Amino acid sequence: MRILIALIVFFGGAFSVLSQEIRQETKDGKLYRVHAVEAGNTLYGLHVKYEVTIESIIKANPTAKDGLKVGQILYIPTNGDVAQKPAQEKYVLHFVKRKETLYGISRSYNVSVADIIRLNPGADEGLDIKQELKIPLLSKIDGKPILMEEEKPLDKNEKSEKETEQRFEPHNPFKDDSVTVIDYKVDFQDSIVNYEVQKGETLYSISRRFMVPVEELIEQNNLQGSSIKPGQVLTIKLKKERIKEVEVRELVEQDTIKKTTDFLVKKKDDYKVLIVLPMRLEDNPKALSGLYSESTSLNQLTNLSVEFLMGAQMALDSLEKLGLNAEVEFFDTGGDLIKLKEKLGSNNKGNLDLVIGPFYPQLLEHAAKWGLSNKVPIVAVTKIPTKLLENNPYLLSMVPSELTMISAMAKYLAKEHGADNIVIIEGENEEVKERVQYFKDIFEKSQSFATRKSAKVTGVGDASGRSLMNQIDTDGSNFIVCLSSDVQQIMKFVNALNAAKNYSPTYGKAAINMVGLQSWMDIPALNSYYKNRFEFHFAASNYLDYDKKDVKKFLADYRLRYGSDASKYAFHGFDVVLSQVASLLLGYDRSIGLMDHFSVESLGKNHGSENSSVFISKQKDFEIQFLEIISNNNHFDVNQRRGN
Repeated sequence: MRILIALIVFFGGAFSVLSQEIRQETKDGKLYRVHAVEAGNTLYGLHVKYEVTIESIIKANPTAKDGLKVGQILYIPTNGDVAQKPAQEKYVLHFVKRKETLYGISRSYNVSVADIIRLNPGADEGLDIKQELKIPLLSKIDGKPILMEEEKPLDKNEKSEKETEQRFEPHNPFKDDSVTVIDYKVDFQDSIVNYEVQKGETLYSISRRFMVPVEELIEQNNLQGSSIKPGQVLTIKLKKERIKEVEVRELVEQDTIKKTTDFLVKKKDDYKVLIVLPMRLEDNPKALSGLYSESTSLNQLTNLSVEFLMGAQMALDSLEKLGLNAEVEFFDTGGDLIKLKEKLGSNNKGNLDLVIGPFYPQLLEHAAKWGLSNKVPIVAVTKIPTKLLENNPYLLSMVPSELTMISAMAKYLAKEHGADNIVIIEGENEEVKERVQYFKDIFEKSQSFATRKSAKVTGVGDASGRSLMNQIDTDGSNFIVCLSSDVQQIMKFVNALNAAKNYSPTYGKAAINMVGLQSWMDIPALNSYYKNRFEFHFAASNYLDYDKKDVKKFLADYRLRYGSDASKYAFHGFDVVLSQVASLLLGYDRSIGLMDHFSVESLGKNHGSENSSVFISKQKDFEIQFLEIISNNNHFDVNQRRGN
């Protein structure tokens, strides 16, 4: 299977550069920075970090031409003749004002959000009024005092040479690049990736993922601003450098995993696990031929399956370190029900202990019935109808249902905004009307009895927005909730809400928040302007923070192993397999994933289990911000859920 992956996965990812300068040293009268290589380091990354050519690095370290190894000591040449104390970075002080955000501040000073976070650890977790921020002095800023780190402001009557110090020209990583010198055996070239924007992604998250500055993404794609939408194709220029791979380090620390006693699988010394994926390899003849080019693309379903598989394989490697002894088979159904039936048989002829997948609803329904009959847990990795969990304790759903996410949003608003003005838009059909009533019930039941406040229910009205305007509290905070999935109805609501806010300056200043479904992120007509203007709140099944330490480590290890960049499907494959195999086969509780969070509990006696962990997020300053995780512990009610 690994050989197959090598045939169909493209190599070309930007490697992370981990700062590991340990000292400075003088040799033969020349000053060198001493760098200890870490996983993910490349010659190109060191070239950018230290602003020296690859040729000069190899000249000072001849063995580097054969590739870098973890722990290897490199001498990075400098222009100095004697060791000097590292230069302190210049910055200006900024005191946070009310309603200011990191994005807004970064635009004011013409720096990136990442630059601000680098000098102000923890700033990404939220800002406080009058909080002091260090803003890196990357460009001329009129009217701001220039300060040095750990240096007090100069008296206004004093004159300082620092104020007139000349600025250096920004480093150009492509200037004086000698990477084409064949003698050094460095295979180095640009790699152009045409990347399709996924739901919930922003320019900033994509820049972190591919390690390309936001400014370069905007310039390369001739964007007018930072607004992008799902399905939009971005051209991303990466650097691809072939060097020897370093050993992939273990991702899971055992001290973060706790033992659990809940077993659906009988304890054994060895297990058999089947991971069922719709690879559809026959739909990718060009990729399988080995004659692919950078324009070659995989079938979308194949691509999704391969990425899930690669994440799953990394999870299995981690599970081996935890003591897992298992024969794991990745089976390609091709989306064919007959093929799956033949594989499973009628009486567990393969002696399977656990099945993960399949993706297709029809195939999953058959697998669920087979699992119940043979008492084998079936782990569903995509959203499924809740009715499949009825009377089937061997079915486990990893993705929260629509009503579970609606319930989580209602609980969040009751907890955090119970005193605010909550308005729910009437449903246009029976399904949406049931959602509205369900949301209203959960919202009101989740408040304390003494302070319980009802949510209003109203119609959208006409395009003038006057009907909604009458429901808005201009002196308080408003959360207008629409639970429709119909694009036409959603856009009617958004346009009416926009008209209400535009009615007068008073309504224009009112705090109006729009609450909807995660599926709205896929609506092209609902552009980022509206979502940003009304700070669009939604419940989601996952959240991926590229700034988290463990996410960065996974990305670095993934790139070293596969030579490609990890998508959300790879993260999902890693999280699901690591969590559920650890729980079901080893008895370990690993609920916190890289992207997912698992609170998998039975929906009632003799019923299956559903992951009820829901991520509450909102869009602000054109970025998706994570707010809170809500876990629901509702008992199963088939009539109320009606198959949702």
